[in-house]
Amino acid sequence: MAEKRISYAVRDFQAIRQELINFTKTYYPNLIDNFNDASIFSVFLDLNAAVADNLHYHIDRSIQETVLQYAQQRSSIYNIARTYGLKLPGQRPSVSLVDFSITVPANGDKEDDRYLGILRRGSQVVGSGQVFENVQDINFASPFNADGFPNRLKIPNFDSNNNLINYTITKREVVVNGITKVFKRTITPNDVRPFFELFLPEKNVLGVTSIIQRDGTNYANIPTAQEFLSAAGRWYEVSALAEDRVFVEDPTKVSDQPGIKVGRYIQVPDRFITEYTPEGFMKITFGGGTNTAEDQLREFARLGVPLNLSQYQNNISLGNALQANTTIFIQYRVGGGLGTNLGVNVINQVGTVNFIVNGPSSVINQNVINSLRCNNVSAAIGGAGYPSVEEVRNYVTFNFTAQNRAVTVHDYEQLIRNMPSEFGAPAKVAITENDNKINIQILSYDSSGKLSPVVSNTLKNNIAEYLSNYRMVNDYISVQTAEVIDLGFDVSVVLDATQNQGVVISNIIDRVSAYMSPIDRTLGQNVYLSELNRIIQSENGVITVSNISVFNKVGGQYSSAQTSMPYSNSTTRQIQPVDETLFAQPNQVYQIRFPEKDIIVRVKNFQSVSYSW
Repeated sequence: MAEKRISYAVRDFQAIRQELINFTKTYYPNLIDNFNDASIFSVFLDLNAAVADNLHYHIDRSIQETVLQYAQQRSSIYNIARTYGLKLPGQRPSVSLVDFSITVPANGDKEDDRYLGILRRGSQVVGSGQVFENVQDINFASPFNADGFPNRLKIPNFDSNNNLINYTITKREVVVNGITKVFKRTITPNDVRPFFELFLPEKNVLGVTSIIQRDGTNYANIPTAQEFLSAAGRWYEVSALAEDRVFVEDPTKVSDQPGIKVGRYIQVPDRFITEYTPEGFMKITFGGGTNTAEDQLREFARLGVPLNLSQYQNNISLGNALQANTTIFIQYRVGGGLGTNLGVNVINQVGTVNFIVNGPSSVINQNVINSLRCNNVSAAIGGAGYPSVEEVRNYVTFNFTAQNRAVTVHDYEQLIRNMPSEFGAPAKVAITENDNKINIQILSYDSSGKLSPVVSNTLKNNIAEYLSNYRMVNDYISVQTAEVIDLGFDVSVVLDATQNQGVVISNIIDRVSAYMSPIDRTLGQNVYLSELNRIIQSENGVITVSNISVFNKVGGQYSSAQTSMPYSNSTTRQIQPVDETLFAQPNQVYQIRFPEKDIIVRVKNFQSVSYSW
């Protein structure tokens, strides 16, 4: 008998039904001859076609959910992202800049720095029902923030007789929406297993900030904020459990700059990872080992102990498992969402704070603490809900080529920017590569917000140490100081006589200063005089820009570095531009150190020069 065949190419109900009719007519012509819709055989045809069609549908959907471009279920896309090693975000908090102000007594002709306290991280400020916290300690004694940028303002206050009485000290710092909470969990013997998973109770968790483990199970109080920062019983978060090193503070070394800690890598067997579930909960996964190599060797060496192979295969290469009869405390933050985006001057209430003032007078200490005020000078933005399915799909697509190692100079720069801010942050970075030598040139800000070649050695060492975990094996890293080229501008313009020339000149100075702002300029960035000409020309009241001369300011209050451009006048150090451009070397940056005196605007009319500023 010939082999019976049926087409496997048909997939929909009608095509399957017709194929079954053709199959019956071909192989059973004498058995069935009535195929109309009223026949009993038609019922069986419909049932078989419907079952086959339904199976085809679910097979197609199952295959579709394994392909990133076509998956529709949130859980499917999360599983694909996990396969690619991508950590997806949960709800995202809004971020704002807030001015924190305190009033401290005067000591002679300056503020009494004994009362310049520290506002610990996690202190809360409130606006429109939303709570925000500072993520770094705010040290009012330091003129810099955690990123090394100057952010302190001192305002003297006088009485009616013009006598100095106190100072208002203002620090402009970043605050992030959310509230810090602590979750306690007693670890029983049943919990001691490889890769123990724990879910936090809230769905709006922003992230885990610290986990510590304590012996015993009877704890009525939660640890203090400082205990969560200490190394005792600390569990460290890593990107993957296979990573066994983290970059932490080195308490054995002294930093050469306040606010920058000395960093080093340490081995951390107690580690965990976090990830969000498709339902929005945060899952914490601990390590998989319950025995170290030394524990296994000691037990194996004892007499009378039977060999359990599975026990000796269980090591700590993926981190330690939790210990029984202990208690873990998980410090985490909750918040975020679209509702946390707020306007300016809204965050103006001081909430629960941890403000440490250690002056000699307890009364003045309390007065300083009570004087704490806050106000957000920028809108709170960035708050968003959970990423949509399409957002997650794009995250996976564009993250696939990312790599957690330094291969190109751009990788090195990105890693430097990701270094924890407590170990310092360079103001500017330029990286070049020559025969596997990675030359890193950095700059810092001075207390006035200008770029400075004076860079902390601690910061240099931290960068080199931090990158050592990511560099290619044959790369050599050198961290050096870049060059700051201070410039002076002499601008000649013709103004509209009907305009207020003083206002126009002031606006021109502001425009030139903004164009040369050290915040916006990067190492190796050229100065285009034609673009500057256009910017000045666009000022209302400027008829034409007749000339722009640029001078290299060297020595004294200025940097000692000189431009690589030729001088048209070596005495005045007037720079000769090439094609209306001042070119910078990769390790150089141009800036105006004193805009109020280094930008000269000369006003001309059509007959003669009238005056200069």
